[in-house]
Amino acid sequence: MKSKNQKRALGLLVGALTGGALLSTASIANAGVTLNVDDDRWVKIGAGLRTSITTTDDDGATSPTDMAVNNMRFYLTAQAMKDIQFTFNTEKDANDNIKMLDAAAKFHINDALNIWAGRVLIPTDRANLDGPFYQAAFDFPSVRKYPSINAGRDDGVIFWGLTNSKKIKYYLGATQGRSDVGGPNDSGNLLYSGRLALNLWDAESGYFNRSTYHGKKDILSFGIGGAYQADGAGTDVNNQGNFTAWNADFLLEKKLSNGGVGTLEGAYYSYDLDGVTDPTLKAGKSYLALASYMFPTKVGIGQFQPYTRVQQFDYDAAGSGTMDKTELGVNYVISSHNALISAVATNTDVAGSPSVSTFKLGTQIQF
Repeated sequence: MKSKNQKRALGLLVGALTGGALLSTASIANAGVTLNVDDDRWVKIGAGLRTSITTTDDDGATSPTDMAVNNMRFYLTAQAMKDIQFTFNTEKDANDNIKMLDAAAKFHINDALNIWAGRVLIPTDRANLDGPFYQAAFDFPSVRKYPSINAGRDDGVIFWGLTNSKKIKYYLGATQGRSDVGGPNDSGNLLYSGRLALNLWDAESGYFNRSTYHGKKDILSFGIGGAYQADGAGTDVNNQGNFTAWNADFLLEKKLSNGGVGTLEGAYYSYDLDGVTDPTLKAGKSYLALASYMFPTKVGIGQFQPYTRVQQFDYDAAGSGTMDKTELGVNYVISSHNALISAVATNTDVAGSPSVSTFKLGTQIQF
C-alpha cells in the first residue's frame, strides 16, 4: 500500500508529464554548442542537470520528502589544433560547491591510439564509462565500488583505441590512486586499470558509452576490466594490503520490428582488499541485472521506457551479509539522454538493518 508521500510523488509525476506535453514540440538538439574559430580550432560548451524528489519508508516510518539537485555539470571541450584537444568539466559537490570534475589534455594519434592525460574517468566498467547521465536507470549502480578522487575520476594518463572497424576497444591507465598522507600507500604505488570491450553489432566509438541508445544503435557488447594498486588498501603502513578488482559486463539492445527497443544489461564485480580492513573500500562480490523496453508509440512529446533492475553485494567481512536492491521504474524519454523524466520505486535490504523503500521522481536535461 502506497504512503501519502508516495501518492503525492505519483501526482507530481503526472503533473510533470502533463507540463512536458505543453512544451514546444521542437526537437532538442544534441548536447552542446560548438563555436568554430577556423577549420581546425573550435570550442564546444554544454551543461547537464539532474534533479529528484524522493520519499522514503524506513521499516514503516515515513521520512520527509527530500528534494535534491543530484548533478549540475558544465562542460567545455576545445580543439587547439587538429587532433589536440582539452576538456574541462565541473560538478557540484554535496555542499553545493562547484568543483573540477575533468581536466584532460587529449592527443589523437589515430583511431588505434589516443592519449588522455590529467583528471580522467577510470576505464574499468561500462557503468563508470556511462556516468550518471547515460544509464538505462535513473540512479547510478550501488554495487560499483572502485575507488576514485571524485565520481569515478583519478589523476593520471590513459591510453585507448579502437580496432576492427571500431568494434574492439581497449583502455590502459596509470593513475594516482590511493596516495593520502599517512595512509597505507607509503611507497607511492600507482593504480593500474584497463578494459577490453567487443561489439558484435554496431560499434561504440569514442571513449565513453551508454547503457541505452534508445533505438539509435543495435548493441551486443561484452567487456572485461579491472584495477590493481599495491598497498592500495588499508588504513596505514601497519595495516596495508593490495587492492585488486575486476569486472565483466554485457549489453544487448535491439530495435524490434514494431519499433520498440528491448534492452538487457548485466555486470559482475569482484573486489579484494588483501585481507585488511579499510573503511573507505568494500571487499566482496556483486552483480547487477537490468531489463527494459521502450514502447514505439509517442505519448505527447516522449516515449515510455519501463525497466527493472536488481543489484546484490555479498560482503566478505564476517557477519556483514548482503545488500539487495530491487528497482521498478519508468523513463519518459523526450530526447534520449538530453531530456527525460524518471519515476522509480526501490526496495533495499541490508543484512542486520530494516528494509528501506523509496519512491523517486527524477528529471534530466543536457544541453
